[in-house]
Amino acid sequence: MPPAPGPRSRSAAVAALVVALLLAGLLGVLHVYLTRPFWYDEIWRAHFVSEPARSMWSELTVANTPSAFGWLGLTRLCGEVFGWHSWSLRLPGFVALPLLGAAMVLLARRFAGTAAAVIAVLWLCLNSTLLDLTTQLKPYAMETAAAVAILLLWMAGPADTATGAADGPTAAHDGLGRSRLGRSRPDHPRLDRGRLVRRTLAGLLALLAVPGIFMVVPLVAVELWRGPARRWRLVECLPALILTAADTVAFIAHQSSQRNGDYWDRQFLAGRGPWSALRFVADQVRETVTGSVPGIDRFDPSLLHGAVHGGPFGSVPALFVAVAVAGAGLVGIVVLARRPDGRLLLAALGGAELMMLAASAARYWPFGPTRTNLFVVPMIVIVVAVGAERVIRRLAVAAGAQWALPGPELAAGDPKAVTLTQTPPGHVDTWSLSDISGSDVAAGDGAETTRDAVVSPPPAPEGGSRGLRARAVVLLPVAGLLAWSTCGALTVAASLSDGTALWDHRDRLRGLDRMVDAAVAARQVARPGDVVAVGGRLARPGWLYAMEASDDRPRDPSALPSGDPAGTPDAEASADPQAAVPAGVVDHPAAATAGTPVPANQRLGAVLPQPTPVRTPPATTGPDRATELARRGSGDAGTPPRVARGDTVFFGGDAPPLVAGLAARAHPPRRLVVFVFDIERAGLAGQLAALPRAGWCAARAWSFPLTGTLTVYDHCPAPSPRPAGSADALR
Repeated sequence: MPPAPGPRSRSAAVAALVVALLLAGLLGVLHVYLTRPFWYDEIWRAHFVSEPARSMWSELTVANTPSAFGWLGLTRLCGEVFGWHSWSLRLPGFVALPLLGAAMVLLARRFAGTAAAVIAVLWLCLNSTLLDLTTQLKPYAMETAAAVAILLLWMAGPADTATGAADGPTAAHDGLGRSRLGRSRPDHPRLDRGRLVRRTLAGLLALLAVPGIFMVVPLVAVELWRGPARRWRLVECLPALILTAADTVAFIAHQSSQRNGDYWDRQFLAGRGPWSALRFVADQVRETVTGSVPGIDRFDPSLLHGAVHGGPFGSVPALFVAVAVAGAGLVGIVVLARRPDGRLLLAALGGAELMMLAASAARYWPFGPTRTNLFVVPMIVIVVAVGAERVIRRLAVAAGAQWALPGPELAAGDPKAVTLTQTPPGHVDTWSLSDISGSDVAAGDGAETTRDAVVSPPPAPEGGSRGLRARAVVLLPVAGLLAWSTCGALTVAASLSDGTALWDHRDRLRGLDRMVDAAVAARQVARPGDVVAVGGRLARPGWLYAMEASDDRPRDPSALPSGDPAGTPDAEASADPQAAVPAGVVDHPAAATAGTPVPANQRLGAVLPQPTPVRTPPATTGPDRATELARRGSGDAGTPPRVARGDTVFFGGDAPPLVAGLAARAHPPRRLVVFVFDIERAGLAGQLAALPRAGWCAARAWSFPLTGTLTVYDHCPAPSPRPAGSADALR
């Protein structure tokens, strides 16, 4: 029968619950991010999530980055159940953040006190970069939560004295530090069904994360490193290995087309000489240590990034913090290496980094502090927090802080308590880091105790050098405490430095986040026999999602084309292309130049103020989405029908030129409805300029900020015959 939960486990559970509620409340404040329209880096993921099953496998070959099978399936389930809205697809990421906070508290509490564990968790989970990623349709928050949960499952249960591997911290304590006296292990190794179940659950969680294999393989390697029960441990780990290997080889590798591009070249080890490779690794380690949270993304320019602001001191505070973080990390490594579960965490962290470095040499995975490697950040933070707590406790003890040690009353009744004794004058006892074992912290509520330790108050100040040394003994620990406290304040401030920007940007435009509006406008103006042409390689997945799947309403319905639902604008027949421009629309004249460069503040990922969105009731959704889409496609209830993929032509990138694509169609189109992504407009200028020569004349255009331009093209009118008596006819 398992022992009853002790005070340590109860305090960890309460702290985990409090942190989860705090993070849930924070996301409640940021709930407006749930309903924001998708921008470019989200809407392409929405397309691959919503792609019909019959064509999903072929579509995944051109995915921008791979998605894990579990994450894609869970997000697709939310779309099928709640409707294909931006809020429903972002929901898994929002739920993952409180779960990450709770799981990380439980993991950190194994190695540190409650206060240190909570501070470490909030240091990461309140970070502006992590919150920016969490509020978008991206898998990184879920992958990070899955990585922490995998570690918890791997450490849960009794210690394995036969193999030297440990599910718990020590052979005398279970997973939460409780005594396991009186419970013995069998003399002969055998299959542990509980461990088999936990390893299988860890493998299932790894399906939620693309880098899940980077967690499972190092943990399995630790299990199989030594011991007579190696065969049984392999059997217990096989389900996790099979699940992660199948997901990686059969599903994730199928989506590895981006390794042929140049986006991640800066983070690849591939193609570098020996000295360049060493410098690359050193640079990435430096970038990792100097992050506002060690290991947080410093690559993606579209994310919010915190930084240590030195003010008049320049880069000195940032250097000061980096040295402190590196020192705390080294101390944390020493402390954790003395514990079986600490060694397991270090093996998972080190093994994941080595596997990522090897994968970057083959252009399969970026190395360094990027958003794809967010899953290792909790482990780095815990290592730093454990080291920082140990150093601070040492300094507090050395400074004579009575709160760090039991008082004389407790020492009399506790055989393990510290005994306060007086030593001869002039003698000062010193403490060594090796005097404290890794289990000392886990034995109590984060308090550090050592049997028969002797702490002597400093001798009275004396004159000369002995007096100076005595005063230094008192002042140096105090100065050290102040220095570490300053470092902690600077790192927390850096982590939260862009939190106000996250709030201020809640109603700002980002690249391609008016794609749903543009697709609805195309549905309104398209008529039977028309062809919709979409220009821009980056625009294709977003257009397909907005046209074929999205149940969201337009962000600004007043800026859409006017007229009946069939798409007959009131003033479309007017010869003046500027006539009857709907309010709020930036109308382009027919002779607009195609190669106008996009201003710097309107490039992909930029933010601009926008009007308050019009709140419209959500689109009707039901359990049978196919029936609903069929109803919409028929144009019932005044809803403009969706344009079928067969009536859509894509140009730009590797696709054929637009004029050639139109000529290859069996039936010439009646009209053209052309959408061009703003970012790629300059590169498509030549193809747009060829349309008048092919007999297509622009009639009217609508512009969607930071997204693109929608233009209707008609057949150019035939030239009128010249009068017989004209000057040209007499020539």
